[in-house]
Amino acid sequence: MSNYAQQPSASPFDLTALSCRATVLLRPDESQHVHLRTAAHSLQLAVSGADILRPVCLRAEAIWPAALLKHRLWALECLNALCLDGEPPTRLFPPETRCTRLAFVLRALDGSLAGASHREIAEALIGKGRVRADWNDPRDHLRDRIRRAVSRDRALMNGGYRDFLV
Repeated sequence: MSNYAQQPSASPFDLTALSCRATVLLRPDESQHVHLRTAAHSLQLAVSGADILRPVCLRAEAIWPAALLKHRLWALECLNALCLDGEPPTRLFPPETRCTRLAFVLRALDGSLAGASHREIAEALIGKGRVRADWNDPRDHLRDRIRRAVSRDRALMNGGYRDFLV
């Protein structure tokens, strides 16, 4: 093994030196979850084998399953940018393509939990005029859209939100 591979990193990782907000969850199994948050973005790390509350030398596994490779490289690049520049590169955070649909679904959840009928939810989200014109359409496009939104919001509420946590 070369001398380069044996040398520690140039500077230890120190949470207190970061310009972003850091939250640490200490688990009973002695692992730690670190949530780093800037004004616009966040990054979560799982740490084991060291006390992240003190300056530490961070090391990562070098071989990952193919399904995790892209996400882990992305996380390393974000962490590196946070440490060096105080902000992760915006190119790593493309606009969420599901944002509009998820906002629609969450608003449908609010209506559903408040006891609104599917028609009332549709009127609030799409507008009374469109509902008046299309609610009784035999193809049921509008009714199906509301039913799918309510079904999706129930699924999210019952644990489906975990699919967003990578």
